[in-house]
Amino acid sequence: MKTGATWTPEQLAAWLRVAVHDRDAALWVLVATTGMRRSELAGAMRDLLDLDEGVLTLEDTRVVVDGKAEDSDGKTDSSFSRTVSLDTITVAYLRHHLAMLDRERADFGTAYQENGKLFCHPDGRLIHPDTITRRFNRLVDLAEVPRIRLHDVRHTYATVALDHGEDLKVVSDRLGHANMNVTAQIYTHRSVGKDRDAADRVAGLIFGEDWELPAEPGKEDD
Repeated sequence: MKTGATWTPEQLAAWLRVAVHDRDAALWVLVATTGMRRSELAGAMRDLLDLDEGVLTLEDTRVVVDGKAEDSDGKTDSSFSRTVSLDTITVAYLRHHLAMLDRERADFGTAYQENGKLFCHPDGRLIHPDTITRRFNRLVDLAEVPRIRLHDVRHTYATVALDHGEDLKVVSDRLGHANMNVTAQIYTHRSVGKDRDAADRVAGLIFGEDWELPAEPGKEDD
């Protein structure tokens, strides 16, 4: 597999047009519009998602150690707790996702395994990060776009954002780069909340003007 590559905005959009038909469409939209790490996607907590405010706080991660998935607090040399703003399209997909989770919980009843994660199996079981990678590769093949790593979608997001003039500090904050600790010592406050415009502008570049949003929860049959 080719490593260290990135997609063009057109290739990213082509992949998304396939990925949004997957059960976890919101996961794929989220990585495309925020550049979140795989461990952050697997570890994201539902109660740290505020769709009314359009923000997701990342505190926990789910990592792979000797082939086994383990939860971590995410506070390592390469990651730290942060809050990222979400564009309106991503919010729409996440709202649809939460409604799906609620339906699945009701369907499974007492057999449902409650864990509080934003992304999980239909019966609530924790998702293994390697499962996310395998499903990503399958969707890439279905979309017939160049094979890149899941982590390279993160690089694609950063490249698209920076190439279109987004502020380096804001992008770095959204990505959670550890070297921004040095920058954070220079500034009196972080750019949390100031990335709203960046979220909307980059999402606009990815999705374009004619993207059809998912139906609002409860209105699919209207």
